[in-house]
Amino acid sequence: MRTSVDVHNHLLERDVPHEVFAAAGRLRSAEQLAAVLDLPPQEVGKVLIFESRKGPVAAVVPSGFDAHLRRLARAVRRRDIALASDDRASELTEYLTDAIPPAGLPQGFATVVDRSLARDAVLYFSGGEARSVLKIRGTDLVRATDAVVASIAVPAPPQPAR
Repeated sequence: MRTSVDVHNHLLERDVPHEVFAAAGRLRSAEQLAAVLDLPPQEVGKVLIFESRKGPVAAVVPSGFDAHLRRLARAVRRRDIALASDDRASELTEYLTDAIPPAGLPQGFATVVDRSLARDAVLYFSGGEARSVLKIRGTDLVRATDAVVASIAVPAPPQPAR
């Protein structure tokens, strides 16, 4: 499995300013990350993994959002795209499902960053391990991942209370 060291090294190799730090406790979602760090949801992103015959796709969207399938397919110019299961996402990325970062993914991934995150503001993501957090500017993330920038985010359906 890959770790936050892989994320850090990927960004160092590309001379991208960033920080990877440990949070108190396991972070299972971008929404939980926002709550633990007391951040507005628009400053926290998450990575959704999709598959197509041409290879895997990482969709980077704000917390509380999902990726619109047709917009994502258009952005990567692929028609046969589908959301990967949690197990398959972990297999493709080589990271734990709860800790998939937006940078440091294996070769062959296409990355699409939602337009709302492609800005000069500091953003927070899972950093590749259950407790690690990646802090990076949106514009630097786009550069580090050679991402396509597109309007792909749509509000996620409400989650049932637990």
